[in-house]
Order: sequence, then structure tokens, then C-alpha cells
Amino acid sequence: MCLSACGSVKYNVDYGGKKSSFDNARDSYAAGSKVTLYYSIIATDTDYSFYVDGEKINPDYEESKGYIIKFTMPEHDITVSVESRNSMEYIPEEDESGKFTLSYDSFDGGGPEYTVEIEDDSLLDYEIAKKYYSENHAEEDGSSYAVSIVFTGLKTGSTAVTISARSPVGINYDEVYRADTDENLNVNMTLLNTTEYD
Repeated sequence: MCLSACGSVKYNVDYGGKKSSFDNARDSYAAGSKVTLYYSIIATDTDYSFYVDGEKINPDYEESKGYIIKFTMPEHDITVSVESRNSMEYIPEEDESGKFTLSYDSFDGGGPEYTVEIEDDSLLDYEIAKKYYSENHAEEDGSSYAVSIVFTGLKTGSTAVTISARSPVGINYDEVYRADTDENLNVNMTLLNTTEYD
């Protein structure tokens, strides 16, 4: 009797505004049920990490289905989140002022925090901003958001820039770029190397 009653209780899943990215995703599952999600929107040269309530899940992979995330639904509401990182390319955005933007993903409750170190800070200035994907992020746990780092040229020259990502539950790494500022203060950045840490 208890097992039957308990098994019928459903708990909600918060996808941080990215439910549509998961095939076979439902809003809720019965406690104790085996959940299988498919993540097929996969970009080239991008690393993906998946988390259930902040704990990393090691997914399976099939060519026809993409990443396969499996877990047992606990007796409480949970958060499912994905962290993506372009392992080979940056995502540049330039405006008429010649600024240069690097974009990353993170999420509340353990997602990576990004810091910037400029070897010669007389050449460049920067600003960091984040934008949530979900309008209801304040009421959600583990909400995903984009992090934008905008670089502005101050004078002509080249310098090294290190972007550090640190997370208690995700990927930890440093990216080293060469930043070049031309005579018009247009900024261009080239990824030199990436170092991952345990």
C-alpha cells in the first residue's frame, strides 16, 4: 500500500529555462522512477557537462540520440542543468567601437565563476555582465545564465589575457588569449591554449 501510494507522488523538475533542449523531458516525475533525458543539440568543438541538483552526471552517448542522461527521481523537486563550453573557439562579438566579447554559460548554485587577468592592463579594459535565460530565474533554483566579458582597447599593442573558470561542481579551467589592439583601438583576441584542473 505504502509503496504504491508513494510511487504515485510526482515532483517537479526545473530545467533552468532550457527544457526544450532536452528530448523526452517532462515537468514532473514520480519519486523512484527511472528518468532518461536526451540532449541532441550538440555543437562542434563544445564540451558539455550535466548536473542534477548540482551533482555531475556522466552521460552515455549515441550518435542518433546525442547525450543520454539517466537518474532516479528523488522524493523532492530537483534542478537539471547543462553547462557548455566551446573547447576550440571563442564566441566573438564586435561593435562599431571595436570592442570584443567572449561569451560563456553558467548557472546558479555551483556554476562556474569567471575572472579576468590582463598581463598589460594599460592596453585593455573589460566589463563582465550576466543575463539569465529565464525571466523567472529569481523563483527558480539552478537557473542558467550567459556571462559576457566585453574588452575595450585603450592603446595599440598586444598582451596576454587569462580567463579563469572555477566551480565547486563543474569544469575548472584557464584559457589564455593573445589580445591585439590596432591603431583604431579595435580589439581582436586569439585563443592560445586551455588548461583544465581537477
